[in-house]
Amino acid sequence: MPRTPRPVKVVYITDQGFLRPTLVSVWSLLRHLRGPAELHVWGVGLAPQDWRNVERVAAVNPAAELICKDIGAGYLEKAHGPKAYISATTMGRLFIPRLIEGYALYIDGDTLVVGDVSVLFEVDLGENYAGVIRDYSVSHWLADPSAAPGERERRLAEVSRIMQPALASDYFNAGVLLLNCDAIRARPELMTRMEDVVVASACDHGDQDHLNSLFDGRVTHLDLAWNASWGRLRKPRDYLLKAGSPQHGLLPGAPVIVHYHGPNKPWRDWRWDIWSSRGKATLGYRRALRKFVRTFPDLRP
Repeated sequence: MPRTPRPVKVVYITDQGFLRPTLVSVWSLLRHLRGPAELHVWGVGLAPQDWRNVERVAAVNPAAELICKDIGAGYLEKAHGPKAYISATTMGRLFIPRLIEGYALYIDGDTLVVGDVSVLFEVDLGENYAGVIRDYSVSHWLADPSAAPGERERRLAEVSRIMQPALASDYFNAGVLLLNCDAIRARPELMTRMEDVVVASACDHGDQDHLNSLFDGRVTHLDLAWNASWGRLRKPRDYLLKAGSPQHGLLPGAPVIVHYHGPNKPWRDWRWDIWSSRGKATLGYRRALRKFVRTFPDLRP
């Protein structure tokens, strides 16, 4: 008998400062989503009008059931972001397994979804805790000894320590995570440790380091297409090859989720060389933003 498809559940977490770019990502997700889904939007410090704006954007896809939650109290006390441009709000993802059953796809707000993510819910993670994508920066630094002199050596030593006994090249980026919530819930001690925002805040890269350490290699590596650094695939695949890692993960193909990680965001700074990969990715975001603003002119980031 054919297996019953898993329910599609997608989670975004935002505060007021990052709400508008997050809404652009939500809109892009919903435009490409095929079939029913649960859209979970969790907020910290959002005003009533902010929640109404979430509802407006979610209405572009009536097949998606919007489920909102304010996680401003009782979840993130004593949490702080690892970098000035990363809010502690992202640590709300540590509570997804407690609050959602089955599989849940977490997506950062500094992304653009350019394909249908529902196919991810056909993946069988088995007893693994998450479907993950290898981190671009770590792969770059492993492959290129000349990259980021000084910082490279310190960070790679730290990543190696976090990942032991797994390889440093298996370190994943937490901006896109397909969480196997039931597998995590089955280990209450793991879930309790996962939710320790104080320990996570003490890590150099916050809860990303925290999750890499906790999951202890019990992950399924998805293809780079599901968390494409500024839309790039060729160069990151070359880095993986040089670092001794597989070039392709599960479900390879063209980019589905473009991740604009780092401090320079495409809605803030358009000044990129048009011929560079970042310039092309910025233009792609700008084209999508024009469409978004035509419908929601008051929500421009």
